[in-house]
Amino acid sequence: MLKTMVGNIVAKHFKKKLDGLTIKEEHITDVLREIRIALLDGDVNLQVVKNLIKSVKEKTIGTTIQPGTNSQNFLLSIIKEELINILGKNVSKIAVDKPFLNIMLVGLQGSGKTTTCAKLANMYKNKLGKKVLLVGVDIYRPAAIEQLRTLAKEIEVEFFEKGTQNPVITVDEAQTYAKQNDFNVVIYDTAGRLQTNQELMDELKNIRNKVNPNEIILVVDAMSGQNIIDVATTFHNVLTLSGFIITKLDGDARAGAALSLTALLNVPIKMVGTGEKVGSLDQFYPDRMAERILGLGDILTLAEKANDVVDQNLVKKTFTRMLAGKMDLEDLMIQLNQVNKMGSLDSIMKFMPGHISQQVNENQITDAQEKIILYQIILNSMTLKERRNPILFKKEPNRKARVIKGSGRKPEEFNKLINEWEKSKDKMDALSKNIRSGKNPFSGLM
Repeated sequence: MLKTMVGNIVAKHFKKKLDGLTIKEEHITDVLREIRIALLDGDVNLQVVKNLIKSVKEKTIGTTIQPGTNSQNFLLSIIKEELINILGKNVSKIAVDKPFLNIMLVGLQGSGKTTTCAKLANMYKNKLGKKVLLVGVDIYRPAAIEQLRTLAKEIEVEFFEKGTQNPVITVDEAQTYAKQNDFNVVIYDTAGRLQTNQELMDELKNIRNKVNPNEIILVVDAMSGQNIIDVATTFHNVLTLSGFIITKLDGDARAGAALSLTALLNVPIKMVGTGEKVGSLDQFYPDRMAERILGLGDILTLAEKANDVVDQNLVKKTFTRMLAGKMDLEDLMIQLNQVNKMGSLDSIMKFMPGHISQQVNENQITDAQEKIILYQIILNSMTLKERRNPILFKKEPNRKARVIKGSGRKPEEFNKLINEWEKSKDKMDALSKNIRSGKNPFSGLM
């Protein structure tokens, strides 16, 4: 998101204690200059950056640091407060509490609007128990309707479309169909363009007037540059947006322009897309995003993501086996699969506090990710019987040869997997024995 975490900049300039010192402008000039550069480099809007720097100055200059107060934490708390003001003071949740909801998603082509429609439908269906109807009215982009049809089938929700019929007529018919068949939520995938134009705006305004939506959400690509501010302003002026959903926030996009929208338009960011899978749509928390920008991490969101995608019962069952000294290759495969559901290791590390994530370089993350993929390939080439009884590979060498050939991997890669599994098993066995004997569980393991 930002190449240099704001927290690191503060730490670098505020190493000395400032007990009893009244802060003067010269004390914070250098740190604010670097923060300004970092935010602009992250594509945060210039006016937003100016306002932040001005507010920080007003709240710090002339303030006396009380004895015992950590000067770094003092400045970080002020910057965090201003970042939250930029991102939205309060959590703004998407509408859920009405018996019948109309949700209209709008946006430019390529913003991820169609995929976001499916993610939103999946959330309403699986998390909130709603009966959802997806309506395809993007009749201009080639294959847009077919893409939404495929996604609807994947998440098992009903899909409504009328081909290239006038979209306003289609949404009217979809309304009638939804009410007749007891749907709770109707989500409209409207047309996009490469850029805004009068024809598109007129169509969207007519759809809005016909369905009277509870939410009009602009889907914004995190990789968008400063032009997205003009685009969002146009959509808001015509439609009166109720919120934003930012997509691709899990990648390396600077995202500053998208994150500036709330401060400029007073429209909240409601959700963020954090991956390609239909379950990767998360509530947006301004305070957590502020902490990520500061380099303090976002462990709460990571924990919530784990709770959503990981099979808790399966993990508990597997871990119980491991603590009982019964860890086998099937348990290893289950653990790897559960980790994989969380997303790439690179995306997981983005939620970690800066002092942790900086201890692991990109090459180490890449190597670890490649190892997980490699081990999954080899494990999937084994039979369940072999994974539950790895001793078979020593008793019957032909099994090892078959797995190596079937996985397309090298013998040394197979051996590395077995060796690492055996080391892990030995540690878990020792841990289990210590627990059963009442000793320190980690005695002799460190």
